[in-house]
Amino acid sequence: DMTDLVEEWREKLIEAAVEHDDAMMEQYLEGEEPALDDIKKCIRKGTIALDFFPTYCGSAFKNKGIQLMLNAVVDYLPNPMEVKPQPEVDLEGNETGEFAIVDADKPLRALAFKIMDDRFGALTFTRIYSGRIKKGDSLLNTFTGKTERIGRIVEMHADERIELDSAQAGDIVAFIGLKNTRTGHTLCDPKNPATLEPMVFPDPVISIAIKPKDKGGAEKMGLAINKMIQEDPSFRVETDEETGETIIKGMGELHLDIKVDILKRTHGIEVEVGKPQVAYRETITQRVEDSYTHKKQTGGSGQFAKIDYIIEPGEQNSGFTFESTVTGGNVPREFWPAVQKGFKVMMSEGVLAGFPVLDVHVNLTDGGFHPVDSSAVAYEIAAKNAFRQTIPKAGAQLLEPVMKVDVFTPEDHVGDVIGDLNRRRGMIEGQEAG
Repeated sequence: DMTDLVEEWREKLIEAAVEHDDAMMEQYLEGEEPALDDIKKCIRKGTIALDFFPTYCGSAFKNKGIQLMLNAVVDYLPNPMEVKPQPEVDLEGNETGEFAIVDADKPLRALAFKIMDDRFGALTFTRIYSGRIKKGDSLLNTFTGKTERIGRIVEMHADERIELDSAQAGDIVAFIGLKNTRTGHTLCDPKNPATLEPMVFPDPVISIAIKPKDKGGAEKMGLAINKMIQEDPSFRVETDEETGETIIKGMGELHLDIKVDILKRTHGIEVEVGKPQVAYRETITQRVEDSYTHKKQTGGSGQFAKIDYIIEPGEQNSGFTFESTVTGGNVPREFWPAVQKGFKVMMSEGVLAGFPVLDVHVNLTDGGFHPVDSSAVAYEIAAKNAFRQTIPKAGAQLLEPVMKVDVFTPEDHVGDVIGDLNRRRGMIEGQEAG
């Protein structure tokens, strides 16, 4: 039975709320139960003063708690007249000391806060902080330094548009057809330029790899993703330089699920979704002496190259190193670079899983030579095949990426955190009490 526990915490919540109203606090201490509207007023005061932050639980994916959260926006968050005016900043982000006061007679200051593409073209949702604007006006984008001409101004109600001839301070409107304005850009009077405090977007917390099911869909997918980035700056994309995968990043699993659905539903692009491929590496653990002979006869001049060599683990982070200790001219000096090149080329693709190979030292010790059939090409081929032959004998091993991290946690949770890290094969190097 949770009734007693719920009642206990409700009393604590009410106590925290009524502290922001002396009259309400006095009534509460006298045993009078405050009305719901009065409690909301107290919560609103505390929220606007930043003394506490109402917290709601819910799930957009399951449509749970969304209505309560939207009601809280109306009940508790300040209206534009209850917050400080938007500060103006220079192009380096430093505050100038001036503010965009909500006044239609002041110079124009407007902030583009959302970009949306629909069948009629790009919509730039904009909040006008000060000044007036009418169709045909030219505005300066302080971020790009370019001028934008305002062709159409519309007021949006869901998917309904109302054409406007003008708008002024306090209005939220959409401009149609702006070419160089993105989310967070400031539009202002070219004769009186200023920049509003830019919007700050959180870093992504989750990423997945995607690729088009149709091999010819890569270009189309790239164009669609670029359009989505313009609409949503919290959505990012990058190409993994090592794996070649397209990695999309967002604020949560649902966020990325929606982006994948938009690719399919809006742009007609079917994609395969997976986790980013881990950038493994390969190396060797044993010293091996070996020999390889490349011999090919095709009727005319043939190909011949024989190499004796040692492959062994190199110094950590040394990559690939090569030396030759050949004596007596069994492998002429002019062919040593070809042998080195053959081994080095093969370092880019290991024998276990095709990942790059690290920290290998090769010593060319001896070999064989034919005055007619030996060539640089023959020795390079011999080295490549020698690599494939010997690396499996040298205790080839797969390497995982290792990252060093610092973890800060309350003392009560230290045991749980250490247990979780151990389950993930983390190695604890030390602990410090704060």
